[in-house]
Amino acid sequence: MLSELIDTTAALITFLDGLGDCKGQPPSLYVDLEGNNLSRHGTLSLITILVEPRQKVYFVDVTTLKEKAFDTMGSDKGTIRSILESKDIPKVFFDIRNDSDALFGLHGVRVVGIEDLQLMELASRNFSKRCVNGLAKCIERDSTVGYAEKRDWQRVKDKGRILFDPARGGSYAVFDQRPMDQEVIDYCAQDVALMPHLRDVYCSKLCDAWWREIISQTETRVEQSQKPGYNGQGRHMAMAPERWLRWHPTTAERGIRTLYEISGPRKDLDVAKLSSPEDRPTSIVLPARRFQDLAAVLERLSMHDVRGVSCLDSDEADDFAACDSECGYCGQCPY
Repeated sequence: MLSELIDTTAALITFLDGLGDCKGQPPSLYVDLEGNNLSRHGTLSLITILVEPRQKVYFVDVTTLKEKAFDTMGSDKGTIRSILESKDIPKVFFDIRNDSDALFGLHGVRVVGIEDLQLMELASRNFSKRCVNGLAKCIERDSTVGYAEKRDWQRVKDKGRILFDPARGGSYAVFDQRPMDQEVIDYCAQDVALMPHLRDVYCSKLCDAWWREIISQTETRVEQSQKPGYNGQGRHMAMAPERWLRWHPTTAERGIRTLYEISGPRKDLDVAKLSSPEDRPTSIVLPARRFQDLAAVLERLSMHDVRGVSCLDSDEADDFAACDSECGYCGQCPY
């Protein structure tokens, strides 16, 4: 996959001017952040952005550009800050919490329009939702790419971790060192490379009721990450939203897959005309690039206030089988 380092304002302006229209669904932008103790207490060194329609990864060098990385304007007055704060431009992150903490705490960026791929994976499961997964576990278990591609992905990941993981003799300071080591660049690129593929896998399993839950919990994650007492390390970071342990869609809700459908698109559908529940088909697909804002569509297409709450056994046994031992939340994960 092609990549480009953006470490001058001229290069950043060129990037912004060439983005085109990123509004609406499906998302064009897949984003990951790197830094030394990525949080309000550390540094935000690099913003990695996969522009999926171009199949190209861009690295915005925050260490070099500092605030210019966020506030340099393109010809249409757009900035990295305005993109991250736009509800009309969907951005896919894997676990928005610590990224949001760093963006808000260090640079005053209030992210909006986020799709959290980690929550999408959790919602799509048909087994225990007790613990979230790390990205490596998602790729290992859910990706349908070939063995060779998975092997190459893991090889790049392992080489990068040797450089920055203190447990392996590395240091997160490598993200602030300039010029950047090529193995660090490769590591950052591969973290976003398979995210669109994973998103497709999980979207095919999600009904509209789960989408509402994902939107709600993503907003909660962002809100919590901006609070003064937020702590982005520890066992609690590996735990699923408590509500999801005791909630599932009703049988009727599971059949409503308005936004995504495996069997193929239905042409010429005008969502605005679906004014009442009786008018809504139980399985709708919108043509690519014609999806409206996800939250707005779900609100408009929501059924009557049917929640489908179900109390599971309160003594549910611990099941950490889905947890990623290298998620980084605990540091010394016992399971």
